[in-house]
Amino acid sequence: MNRAKLRKFKVKPNAKTLAARKLRTFLKSRLFVISFLILVQFLIMLLFTIILQSNMAYFFEVSAAVSAVFLLYLVNTPGKNEFKIAWILPVILAPFFGISLYFMYKFNQGGINLKKKLRKLRTDTKDYIPPKRDARAVAEYFPEVKDIAQYLYNFGDATGYLDSETQYFSCGEDFFADLIDELKKAERYIFIEFFIVEPCQILDKLLQILSKKAKEGVDVRILFDSIGSVALSSAMESDYFKSFGIQSKIWLKFIPVFNTGLNNRDHRKIISIDGKVSYTGGVNITDEYANIYSKRFAYWKDAGIKITGPASRTFTLMFLEMWNVQNKKDVPCENFENFIPKEAQLCLENHTGKGKAGLVIPYGDDAYNGADIGENVYRYILQNATKNVSIMTPYVIIDGSMMDTLIFAASRGVNVELIVPQYYDHFISFCVGRTYIKNLIENGVKVYAYQSGFIHSKVFIADNKMGTVGSINLDYRSFYHHFECGTFLYRTKSIKEAQKDFDKTKLECKEITVENYKKIPWYVRTTGWIFRIFGPLM
Repeated sequence: MNRAKLRKFKVKPNAKTLAARKLRTFLKSRLFVISFLILVQFLIMLLFTIILQSNMAYFFEVSAAVSAVFLLYLVNTPGKNEFKIAWILPVILAPFFGISLYFMYKFNQGGINLKKKLRKLRTDTKDYIPPKRDARAVAEYFPEVKDIAQYLYNFGDATGYLDSETQYFSCGEDFFADLIDELKKAERYIFIEFFIVEPCQILDKLLQILSKKAKEGVDVRILFDSIGSVALSSAMESDYFKSFGIQSKIWLKFIPVFNTGLNNRDHRKIISIDGKVSYTGGVNITDEYANIYSKRFAYWKDAGIKITGPASRTFTLMFLEMWNVQNKKDVPCENFENFIPKEAQLCLENHTGKGKAGLVIPYGDDAYNGADIGENVYRYILQNATKNVSIMTPYVIIDGSMMDTLIFAASRGVNVELIVPQYYDHFISFCVGRTYIKNLIENGVKVYAYQSGFIHSKVFIADNKMGTVGSINLDYRSFYHHFECGTFLYRTKSIKEAQKDFDKTKLECKEITVENYKKIPWYVRTTGWIFRIFGPLM
């Protein structure tokens, strides 16, 4: 990044970014809010104790009665038991605040406007999604997976394509090297959407290219999350990118007012170039992900995928939906037809390769669509595997149904293997994740700890022919709270590339067995068991 411009717009030096991001992320986390509100309740109770000593018996009786009624309500409410259990402790310790907080999150008043905007946008974009008859016809090329293709179309407006090539990247440096080459070829537009964008060397390189393309008349836009990208999430952001000729928006700008809608972060990683080439995966725009510089790890292992062909239009559509959600009331929505011609969206006669490139289905997920698409794709892969399942994930904080699916696959004789980090980037999440790993290895699932650095890849592969690569972690936050994306792949060359990467990466791992799990430091195991109850809320 141009250092003169950096000083002009008062961006903090990169050396302080990491500590600031960690602190701000914690202070804005749901766990911190819950802990703070519980503390407030204790202080209020102490005040009652001092001032209203003669009436305290009535206060505790009312609190107990309210808690009992709420717990009866909670038990009889549809939903995952893990979420219910997570709310029991706050309600018992701080009834009035705990119950109020529960209903705030349940009805998510802060996200109502966001949900309305998304619903309207998705209604408006129906014309740019191929008709169901075409989607079914595409699925018929591979009848063995037509059920997941129809599911993704029906619940995620995600279309399958037969004529799009894919390329897998086993590390961030390869991902960015290829991306830079493709950015230079852009002619019409470049859309970029990331969870984290930080002032760094890799951003410098990208801005040099993006600035040049903008001068050539290419429509360049960047959308990033306000909490993930704390170094750029300020009033100066718009003017800064504008100085490069780039349009920019921040996803859900953070304001110092408690708002449940702020819990739904944009964790997607999307780049769409002219609707012809697109990228997704686990990487973010920081030097750490490109292995240029890291204070924490010797190596940052991540994965990404490139799509070349018509399937890229899906990521264009997903980006424009998110971009328009951030519009002010008096700003009209984009004319999607400027970027995704209706007549060119999908016709079977365009599939000249007749499925030789395999089936490619880019898809998205979020907290407002009423479907756990990301989790269901993972479950589908596990349920339909017959020989082996290879998984790379940085976090393992899962509900009972996902745990059962993993264990059931192993019990059917499927060789289920997970690669997870040996070292942590978020201590409490790491500790909690180890408690779930204990359950897995005790029930036949093989888990390996990556020794060479930190693994951040989000990859699921089954039988060397089916899988997905994207931004979706194996945790509650990705499954139920965040905006996420991925690409379902069947019989593509990228699946074989991903499997080779898994096999190679496993050589740099040590298996976590029941015996060596017992050697994990006591404070890690204790922290995990204490905070596991809050897993669904983390």
